[in-house]
Amino acid sequence: MAKLKLDIAPDPELTIIGISSHEKDYRLCWALNKELNIELSRSVNDVMATDGGHSAAFPLFEHSDEDEHLYITLLNNRSGAGYLLKEQKQTDYFLLVNEDAPIGSEELLARVRATPFVLTAFALDYHSLREGHKLLDRGE
Repeated sequence: MAKLKLDIAPDPELTIIGISSHEKDYRLCWALNKELNIELSRSVNDVMATDGGHSAAFPLFEHSDEDEHLYITLLNNRSGAGYLLKEQKQTDYFLLVNEDAPIGSEELLARVRATPFVLTAFALDYHSLREGHKLLDRGE
């Protein structure tokens, strides 16, 4: 009798904040770095997505602080070829923060909203995103 093995990816333990901003990613990173006292920097690899045979690259910015257990990623939702998550067309950027970060999700959301160049920021539930797995794919 054949055995089947279920290979289910565990749910990510992270906070996702959608950001609406008309600024370029590097200016938003600069403002977030100042407001949150972090150092987001451009990753060598972009997140790649394919839709209808067209491939698109989405810029990725990362900050990691091993001592504080803080891992933050800023991901652009737009590229010249379209959206990373089409269901979130009102979202320009996604800010992903690990759950065990020293800053709470409510305080984080308030500080992101207070950041210059941020028009609005809102919490997103990973489970409600149909293609949320794309936020976790890295261009390695």
